[in-house]
Amino acid sequence: MRYYTRDGHFSWNLVPYILLFLVLILTFAPLASTFAQEAPASSAVEYRDVPGMGSRNLIWVVAQQHLLLAGFVLGVPIFAWVCEIVGVRTKDPRYDKLAKEFTKLLTSAYATTALFGGILLFLLIGLYPKLMNYLTDVFFPSFLVYSALFLLETATLYLYWYGWDAMQGRKKGMHLFLGFLLNVFAFFIMIVQNSWATFQASPVVLAEGNMWARAWAATWNPTWWPVNVHRLIANVVLGGFICGAYAGLKYLMAADQDERVHYDWMGYVGNFIGVF
Repeated sequence: MRYYTRDGHFSWNLVPYILLFLVLILTFAPLASTFAQEAPASSAVEYRDVPGMGSRNLIWVVAQQHLLLAGFVLGVPIFAWVCEIVGVRTKDPRYDKLAKEFTKLLTSAYATTALFGGILLFLLIGLYPKLMNYLTDVFFPSFLVYSALFLLETATLYLYWYGWDAMQGRKKGMHLFLGFLLNVFAFFIMIVQNSWATFQASPVVLAEGNMWARAWAATWNPTWWPVNVHRLIANVVLGGFICGAYAGLKYLMAADQDERVHYDWMGYVGNFIGVF
């Protein structure tokens, strides 16, 4: 990574990393005093507070960042894949280029989403140990399913992105199939996560049974599918608007007319998806 450009000026590529570092410092600094206060050996810690901002506020901030990034990561592959199909059917290379441009945004957003997800998990375990112990007891089978889906989605995403140029011509069908699998894995990842949140909003009575039966009973709660449908649509809308904003920024930075035309069209498509 270059800290300065060849002409001696500061490299602005470092700005996102600096901001992320500051966010992490501001997030974990208040926790130092929280975890330094150990509970008596005879009692189990049920809840920890964060001085100054409170545990709920901290969880809200981190969870919101994770949710926004996750919505983008889950929404963009849908219309990127649709654009690629349109390009194949119409023989118009613009749609394939557009789909590739959309997918390009996923590679950086995916890692950041996982980062905030990991931070959120550690904070929940540390600040709400009793709650997380209960949810783990109920949803442990779905944790296993989620882990497998996450690994499959990660592998599929990078095969889909890095194999774009190689899978052209006769191999285009394989690339479209990878895009289909990517969306399938992303959809199931979304609904598994939704079950954890909706169970807390609309809990159900869990009967005795094996761990898989209990997990399924908790998953199939009254608000699970309404939230699934809502989030599916919301993710597409969010992804469309973010891609439109990205295209607008690239339009302003374009060096020639061809780039301006491309990003103007990309912005139109992104905003159309968001509004629609």
